Amino acid sequence: MSPVRPAVAPLGPLHRIGRLPDPLAWPPWEAVGGGRFDDPVRRFRVLYAASRRRGAFVESLAPFRPALALLARLGEVTGTDEPVPGARVPPDWYRRRGVARLRLAPRQRWLDLRSPATREALRRALAAELLRLGLVDLDLSGVAGPSRALTQAIAGWAHEHGYAGLAYASRIDQRQTCWAVFEGASFEPVGLPEPITPDDPDLRAVARLFGLAL
Repeated sequence: MSPVRPAVAPLGPLHRIGRLPDPLAWPPWEAVGGGRFDDPVRRFRVLYAASRRRGAFVESLAPFRPALALLARLGEVTGTDEPVPGARVPPDWYRRRGVARLRLAPRQRWLDLRSPATREALRRALAAELLRLGLVDLDLSGVAGPSRALTQAIAGWAHEHGYAGLAYASRIDQRQTCWAVFEGASFEPVGLPEPITPDDPDLRAVARLFGLAL
């Protein structure tokens, strides 16, 4: 059996976009359950962060992309690549949020979902659960895919086995490493939260990537 591969916590800070005045506050319990690696039975909360500041914007702005059904209808009508009407980042979204930095404390265990060895170990450990979910295999497409039932089951397993959280590749941009920090993990804030303004270079770059107006 392949061993589960631990992730090495970065020396530099992680970046998190969250609600002001404290982007590093744990989410309220009523908001727990919809995130990619949220606990399926609500035993702990999760903070989502990224190794790079731009990666945090990639993850945060992805939900504002126009739906596929809308893109398909527009393509049938116009056959052009014109901007999608209404596809934008609402001003209230960035006015109410800031970018915080945090540094993970040493001597904590982090599950590395980027590693093929980890995925093979989880394939064996979670075989019964994978079948219950109607899956026929576990591979990169599942770990990086949109199935919350699968990724949340992995988060539950990691928490039960003493991991402080996990590292994973963004499903939007595989070059970006993201982190799910479980409640109870040790970290410290780095500096003060930065407000997000319309001229923020990372906000503008990711909005342009997704075809979103500001």
